[in-house]
Amino acid sequence: MSTPADSMPTLAPASYRTKTEIVYAQLREQILSGSLAPGQRITLAALAKQLQVSVMPIREAIARLEQEGLITLAPHKDTHVADLSVQDVTQLFDIRGALEALAARLAAQNGASACAERLVEAERRMRAAYEVRDFQSMADANWAFHRAILSAAANPHLARMLEDIWGRCFRFRLGYKLIPGRAESTFAEHAAIIAAMRDGDAAAVEAAAQRHVGQAAQDLLKILDSAGRVVDRS
Repeated sequence: MSTPADSMPTLAPASYRTKTEIVYAQLREQILSGSLAPGQRITLAALAKQLQVSVMPIREAIARLEQEGLITLAPHKDTHVADLSVQDVTQLFDIRGALEALAARLAAQNGASACAERLVEAERRMRAAYEVRDFQSMADANWAFHRAILSAAANPHLARMLEDIWGRCFRFRLGYKLIPGRAESTFAEHAAIIAAMRDGDAAAVEAAAQRHVGQAAQDLLKILDSAGRVVDRS
């Protein structure tokens, strides 16, 4: 479950970006990709050394990330990557499932054959990335798959709503790296969507899309404890 660059906040061109903006973008991506895991303790000194900057831009970037709910700060205590919210997973993925199901039905009605071809290409890229365990490229291909459906739905009102939900779900982009078997499940779920799209069966596509999002939520919840922390299954 992961998004490409257009789901990230708009930043100034690299030549005009301050150190704080650069550090913010790097830290945000590490959190969203799972490189900095939910609940992980972080220190200004360690981050400054890693990113090769002074503590000041680190401090400013962390303050911004705290406002976005990605970092938790306590006075005179440790700084941590924010835990995931079980309630947010449940509520957001319920909405996302309903919206993606609608998008899939509209896509099938508007041009199932052409949409199926785009889905097959995105799936091919995703499987190729999986072969070399390139999780970033897998995530990019996965979002290309979902965006192909939204594009084919050709409903700008739905697009605005789904883009908002995708942005809110971006925090939970951990599946392929942390959830055992999630990649294989995704391939099977995508295959069901593609098969229904090829058949031009709008009802079946709608159901398959909703099952796919629902299963992703269930798999994510399996690795979270009641506080929203990732459970160590190693």
